[in-house]
Amino acid sequence: MNTIAAQVDESVDKRHLIVGGIVLSWFIIIIALGMNSAYSVKPNEAPITLIVSFIATYTIFTLAYRGVPAVREYLLGIDMRFLIMLSSWRMIGIGFIMLNMFAHLPTLFAYVAGIGDALTAVGAVFLAFNLMKRKEGVNKRAIYKWNTFGLLDFVIAVSLGLLTRTDALLAQSDGVNSELMMAFPMVIIPGFLVQVLSLSHIIIFLQLRNNHVNDAYVKFK
Repeated sequence: MNTIAAQVDESVDKRHLIVGGIVLSWFIIIIALGMNSAYSVKPNEAPITLIVSFIATYTIFTLAYRGVPAVREYLLGIDMRFLIMLSSWRMIGIGFIMLNMFAHLPTLFAYVAGIGDALTAVGAVFLAFNLMKRKEGVNKRAIYKWNTFGLLDFVIAVSLGLLTRTDALLAQSDGVNSELMMAFPMVIIPGFLVQVLSLSHIIIFLQLRNNHVNDAYVKFK
């Protein structure tokens, strides 16, 4: 019995290492592209590199989830508390508001993205704590609402980031724009963090839809 348990633990650890290696490689690629100004574009030009990276990320994820049973099993088995707590990092979005104070980011983008990120982060801490401490569990609708808000905030923030670029539809009249988000190191946020964290929201939705398997610690009302 102990041998079987050890083999299972070893298998799980290997899967974590593989996923960690993929994410780390992804991060390094984004850094390399950012340092070589691959995301930088001229005014009125579409940020093709960023758009392609988003499309590639969600396409690969969808194909892997739908076409590879082992990947689907792994994703549905990830600790939901971990996925939720990942969003606590979104508190750094408050930095957008600080950058706006120094005229480095447009007001509309900075405040909508910053406040949305902060609210998502606070909600993440609250939900994860309750999932760990409350024996009666957490209302499933509360997780759905938080997860929907967090994902929509990303959609709105990315959209506003594009629409507040130089000469874009919502560009500020004083010339302050969101071009900073396309420069290194800020490009790590849309090029990597937003995509990783948005995938965590998608995985949570998938776990909820498939009646999350880790009943030992997640109990829904």
